[in-house]
Amino acid sequence: MRREHRAIIIVGLGFGDCGKGSLTDALVRRHDAGLVVRYNGGAQAAHAVVLADGRSHIFHQFGSGTFVPGVATFLSRHMLVNPLTLFWEEQELQAAGVGDAFERLFIAGDALVTTPFQMAANRLREYARGDARHGSCGLGIGETVADALEADPDDTLRVGDLRDAATLRRKMLRHRAHKQRQMDGLIQRLSGTPDPLPSPIAEAISDLQDSSELEATLEVFARIAAQVRTVEGDAFLAARARAPGTTIFEGAQGVLLDQDWGFHPHTTWSNATPENALGLLEEAGFGGQTIVLGALRAYHTRHGTGPFPTEDAALTLALPDPHNPANAWQGPFRAGWFDLPLARYALEAAGRVDSLALTCLDRLPQIGKAKIATAYRRNGSPFSPTLGQREHLEHREAMGAALRSVEVEYCDAPLSAEPYAARIAEALRLPLAVTSWGPTAADKRIALS
Repeated sequence: MRREHRAIIIVGLGFGDCGKGSLTDALVRRHDAGLVVRYNGGAQAAHAVVLADGRSHIFHQFGSGTFVPGVATFLSRHMLVNPLTLFWEEQELQAAGVGDAFERLFIAGDALVTTPFQMAANRLREYARGDARHGSCGLGIGETVADALEADPDDTLRVGDLRDAATLRRKMLRHRAHKQRQMDGLIQRLSGTPDPLPSPIAEAISDLQDSSELEATLEVFARIAAQVRTVEGDAFLAARARAPGTTIFEGAQGVLLDQDWGFHPHTTWSNATPENALGLLEEAGFGGQTIVLGALRAYHTRHGTGPFPTEDAALTLALPDPHNPANAWQGPFRAGWFDLPLARYALEAAGRVDSLALTCLDRLPQIGKAKIATAYRRNGSPFSPTLGQREHLEHREAMGAALRSVEVEYCDAPLSAEPYAARIAEALRLPLAVTSWGPTAADKRIALS
């Protein structure tokens, strides 16, 4: 009997950093998947995969199944593609023993391209916000989306444009001039301060103003275009779906950072729910089994500014993350107790989650005790964040402000990992399909048949 194709969609239910890359690698191996589809975000993803032999890589754009021979990556039209990041990431993969990453990479021709000028503008805006920073990664994600929404479609740079040198140069010249005009006043204001600017900001200004940056970018973009395959996304996925096997849809960020449902303005310009992945499957005429796997750590974390009701300084010290060091844009990596109200909010925003993956269970012994946030109170009354209408960013901003002032109610939880995981799954009313007890694929217990 011919086995139909299956799709497993991984979606983060927190603020990101929940182990989606490690889960992708493990599921690719367990289910002999031949393709990983990236369905949201861009180069700001930082998905750590650690192999049993000690090799590791932080995946930004390549699918996190790339260590497995023969597994392809498809960057869908919902991905923002940074060719410069692809260039150095492919070099890092070569150093880690993967010599054919470009040969296994397919990109939708209509995917948006992120440029150094958008990255520079992003960093200048975030720096200028001072104490009101949004928590941006400084990689130009919001600038890329905003430019595409505002620009003439003929000026918007997409992956398919990289193969035509004349079109690429024409669009890049207009794009760079546009970003220079946008940033001119801000650069003058920043440059007029008596104190020297931090080196990342001085470099961002130089990237916008130095013509040699444009020429270097054009050269790398053309080189990348010659090495990767652009495809028409619907036809590509439809062809894959007609063959038996498994495709993993690897999400980025987390639902609590979603551009529509996250707590504005500390959000990403990306749909972090399963919506994009489900839409791609529908467009491809997919009729096989689909599983939406919601991923959470055994405790909550957040890298970047924004509300975090269960944040605990002692927990942050006890649970450092080697893959999430403090940086100039997001600041320190923060940890807090598992938060059931936020997890329930994320499930409601996601719309569909079939099973739960719980990661970092091996780290519970480092805490010494365990507790779970069960409810909030605000001004003496019970409080839960509500979705409101999708287009009402003001509502999400109000919800985020309220989360900064809630009193959190906790219950004690078993420190033993198995009953702790079972407690969370029961509270969220989801089957526990995957538990992770360490960084490698061998450390995952997978109940998906």
